[in-house]
Amino acid sequence: MRTKKRAITALAIVILSVGGLIVLVLGGLYIYSKFAIDFDRDIELFSNSAGFESTSFFADSDKTDTEYTPVQLEISGSLKKIHYSLDEISPYLKWGFIAVEDRKFYDHKGIDFKRTGAAALNYVFGRERSFGGSTITQQVVKNISGDNDKKLTRKLNEIIRAVHIEQNYTKNEIFEVYLNVIPMGNNMYGVGIASRAYFGKEPSELNAAEAATLIGITNAPTMYSPYLNPEKCKTKRDTVLSVMHREGVITEDEYEEAISNDVKVLPKGEGGDIYDSWFVETVITEATADLAKKKNISISAAEHLLLGGGYKVYTTMDIGVQRALDGYFENKENFPEEINSGLNYSMVITNSSDGTLAGIVGGAGEKRANRILNNALVPHTPGSVLKPLALYAPLIDEGKINWATVFDDVPTSFTETDEGYRAYPKNSPDVYSGLTTVKDALRLSKNTVAVRLCELRGTSAVFYDLKNKLGFDTLVEKEKTSDGRTLTDLALSPLALGQLTYGVSLAKLTEAYSALSGRGVHKNMRSYLYITDGEGNTILENVPQQKRIYKETSADIVTKMLEEVVKSGTAKSLSLDNLVPTAGKTGTSGGGRDKMFIGYTPYYTAGIWCGFESGGRSVDGLAPTHLKIWDDVMCEIHQDKTYDIEFETAGLIRRPYCRDSGELYGENCLLDVRGSRLEYGYFTPENAPNSMCKTHTVCYFDSVEKGLATEGCPEENLVKISLLDIPYRAFPTEVFISDAEYVYRRLGIDKNYPETDTLPYFYNALPPDEYAGVSGERRQFNCACPEHK
Repeated sequence: MRTKKRAITALAIVILSVGGLIVLVLGGLYIYSKFAIDFDRDIELFSNSAGFESTSFFADSDKTDTEYTPVQLEISGSLKKIHYSLDEISPYLKWGFIAVEDRKFYDHKGIDFKRTGAAALNYVFGRERSFGGSTITQQVVKNISGDNDKKLTRKLNEIIRAVHIEQNYTKNEIFEVYLNVIPMGNNMYGVGIASRAYFGKEPSELNAAEAATLIGITNAPTMYSPYLNPEKCKTKRDTVLSVMHREGVITEDEYEEAISNDVKVLPKGEGGDIYDSWFVETVITEATADLAKKKNISISAAEHLLLGGGYKVYTTMDIGVQRALDGYFENKENFPEEINSGLNYSMVITNSSDGTLAGIVGGAGEKRANRILNNALVPHTPGSVLKPLALYAPLIDEGKINWATVFDDVPTSFTETDEGYRAYPKNSPDVYSGLTTVKDALRLSKNTVAVRLCELRGTSAVFYDLKNKLGFDTLVEKEKTSDGRTLTDLALSPLALGQLTYGVSLAKLTEAYSALSGRGVHKNMRSYLYITDGEGNTILENVPQQKRIYKETSADIVTKMLEEVVKSGTAKSLSLDNLVPTAGKTGTSGGGRDKMFIGYTPYYTAGIWCGFESGGRSVDGLAPTHLKIWDDVMCEIHQDKTYDIEFETAGLIRRPYCRDSGELYGENCLLDVRGSRLEYGYFTPENAPNSMCKTHTVCYFDSVEKGLATEGCPEENLVKISLLDIPYRAFPTEVFISDAEYVYRRLGIDKNYPETDTLPYFYNALPPDEYAGVSGERRQFNCACPEHK
């Protein structure tokens, strides 16, 4: 009796569930069709997915033209043929899919009520809370739109849309789209691409075993990948073969032959479907994201739409620039031999005039596969490349510093350790220069000055400007790790020294430098201009985005400072400045794991990165250096450019100053024992030196006994000189400072310099002889005459 009651109860639940499902479907049909479903979008997506033409890519053949002169790019592999008709696909593949995925495909109207009812019961009673039971038409709806969440409402939506598709297209049209958009793993979509990638064959040439392998992969591309899980792939293939045999797709003999063989696929990346250029892949990535946003579809659906819609994509590629990059980077002889053990490079070049992408490479050596790691688009530690953007340009823009502002290049703090005191920050080599102008601090990449600049501006201002104005979205405000540590870039070291938690991509940094090469206007780095359909209608326009970040004069001053980096600073090995004015900044991560350089001319702005992709290894000492490689490429693309051009200085004044005080050059400055301290720099009229130097103080030197004169020194020994009169420097450990012997120490007069042999601090420690300001015998300019004291 109990068993009978339970059966009746179960049957009632089933009837109610199925009945409820029917009510939901009918109700959903009315509600969604009236208010929610965009049937026009589905028709557009389907029509584009059913296209027979490949998408074409174009570049401007002559960047000097005022109008765009398109030249079609030669594209190979999957971009050359994305869509296959039913006649071009093996019968094993076509009827195998029907047998496995939807036996009643040619009989139903978009929904299989029996399978849907079974799926509904599973949803109600089963552990798996996904709906399932999709027909091929429903899968087409899902794949062309990317709508793939596991909710009942989405499933009802899909059913209604599938019925609508069936009302507008034939079964063969629907099946053809299905075969061309189905996910096949490894960022591939459609059986045609997969056939060439896995087997090196056109889809019409596949045998039964190969067709079954592809059919099996579609159920779970990662789980059944022949590369990642070959045993699971074979098991799934054999299951598919058994279904094909049962449904009469293959004969007994074909089944026995197919199942007796192992799964044999080409080595990954050797299927011939390789994009011609890093540039085209970059365009696909950007355009796909824009298309997905505009049409409110998934990235995968947008990619199908882009590549299979017979579109024309007009890119920003400068053919000469991309050709130079490809030719140079594909030749491994241009790189250190460590390129064979994990060392890699990337380079990005934009047009300085409008910020558009001119050329890009994501790695050294021949590009041998699709969608491999593009080192230009993933974050790296920028190091000092960040300084002009984060510190120098904003502070000059705010009028807080100028070209000649002087800071003391000495440590800002000390940490006591078991081995003694550790100075922060460190310079390389481990010597400090003392009084240093802003121009020289940038030229020589002084970390101590960068820390002081960051303190002057405030870490919050630096952080949020980088994030909001320059779009550095990889910055970390506060993040907890699994072991309880707190990560943040809202601190001195990350912002002043560029040692960011996750880093910034080379492409984003190069784009940010457009605010300097573009005289203060930041321009987005577009890789394409617009996209048209087969009838010439513009379906997507990549509107240029630009915003003023700095005043023109501020950007121009920083540019002139960065010219000094190339002329006599950390990038003085470059030769490009012999052809055309060149500005730029080097950057190195902690331990020398990443090296960057971003530089620009009036024509192009370019960034380069090098490092080991696995991290942890220093690139110091490797030759040729990244600077040499950057120089080689840039010299090639500037061969036809003229030197008869300069960086803008309109609105600036060029004024002399004392390099020790940053103020106007005075009479006392002439007496400096090191010789002339006169320099010229660029300023705005309102932010230029306007008072005389007070840093130099006049005193007398005993030229025979080598010390500051005292009352007992013979008059004939005396030489009038000037030394640096600055606040005293006191450290808990010895610090070598290059200008220490030229600092005037008021022994016996200034209470901060007591006359005692045992001092609690080290004052103005002299550097080793090789760093001394005067070679040979040391002159104790800052000590009293030993003989007459």
